[in-house]
Amino acid sequence: MSNKIAILGAGYVGLSAATHFALHGGKVDVYESKSNAGGLASGIKLEENQWAIEPLYHHWFLNEKSIYSLAETHKITNLIKTYSPNTSFFLNGRIKPFDRPHHVLMYPGLSLYDRYKLGLKLATLKISRNWKYYENFTAEEWLINNMGKNVYQKMWKPMLIAKWSDYYNQINMAWFWARIYVRTQKLMYPDGGFQNFNNKIVNSLKTMGVSFHFKNSVDSISSRDNNVELLINNNNRKIYDKVLITTGPKSIKSLINNIPDSYKNKINTQKSMGAICVLFFLKKNLLENTYWLNIPAKNIDFLKNEIPFLVCVDHTSMISAKHYNDNRILYCANYINENSEIFDINDEDIINIYIKGLKKINPDFKDKNILKTVVSRTKYASPVFMKNHSNNLPKFDTFLDNVYWASMSHIYPWDRGTNYAADIGFKVAKHILKK
Repeated sequence: MSNKIAILGAGYVGLSAATHFALHGGKVDVYESKSNAGGLASGIKLEENQWAIEPLYHHWFLNEKSIYSLAETHKITNLIKTYSPNTSFFLNGRIKPFDRPHHVLMYPGLSLYDRYKLGLKLATLKISRNWKYYENFTAEEWLINNMGKNVYQKMWKPMLIAKWSDYYNQINMAWFWARIYVRTQKLMYPDGGFQNFNNKIVNSLKTMGVSFHFKNSVDSISSRDNNVELLINNNNRKIYDKVLITTGPKSIKSLINNIPDSYKNKINTQKSMGAICVLFFLKKNLLENTYWLNIPAKNIDFLKNEIPFLVCVDHTSMISAKHYNDNRILYCANYINENSEIFDINDEDIINIYIKGLKKINPDFKDKNILKTVVSRTKYASPVFMKNHSNNLPKFDTFLDNVYWASMSHIYPWDRGTNYAADIGFKVAKHILKK
């Protein structure tokens, strides 16, 4: 096989693909515009003796096998630790537990018959493996038909609005099935944080002959004879046998000129949700005995909801605050339509909007409790899955010979996440080597 390969992006798709290529004799260069690996799961370190912390919250479920396989290859499974944090929901001014079956069944406003249907159908989803059946329905259709309108209106609709905004009634049921099927009460998290885990993989890959080029942006991709030419940092040209792009659909249009209309139309069908997340460093915790707090929404415009974010994650209810200079680590976040004008709101205003929400959750919360904030934004946080999405799932092959694409847009029906990014990285690497 031709074995000079360039990978664009050092997120988990790129890291796992590089791993597979290196194990099979490929000569691999990884280009990353940022200063470190991990993509959306990269971390920041504020003080020398602290663990790095991710600006966007991350964890693994106990049954996510691809990430464990990646760790085994690089001999870092010892870093992965298991935890049993609590999940809750906030409704009518109160925090209620939501992490065990009887908690779910006791959701407010449901009749005895509602609870029976809810429990029966959740059990069905948990054991079912036929996700393709579910993509024939929207989540709204299936949930109303199988759990009843009251269960949908009281429990699921507010959560779908919080997650999907104006797409809430278009999302397919396969996505919902996947969220139920994969969820475990126990979670996993790497010692030292995700950036430590990422760095260990990078160091291991270097010993396997993989070259990393951080702070290097690829500006264009073009065919040259039977090879592929990259323009790097606007002045450096390099030739490769194969190129793998691991970034989002919009980057395809910016990297490659003269894209055929047919391929451009396929890219344009790939819709995404963006996200805004505020990371709060606090003197003391906001929540008690809750790691993950779901916040149902009534309005697709989160600014009009009483609590202006969909989730509140108390990271240090799972990971000891001693690793962060005894600060409490809290995330507040929203998914937002990638075209939303909300992305234009400045950081200070976003922080103030979120602080008002924190005071609704805990009236004793004071501004002086805040030590530091970090605001993160991305317009590519989660693919949007409509009915029969598998028909529109992009292929690994692009219209250019020897140029391939694998990204979060290829992960289905599993939504997003580092485990599934690692899985798709292995799959695309195998696909390329078969070529």
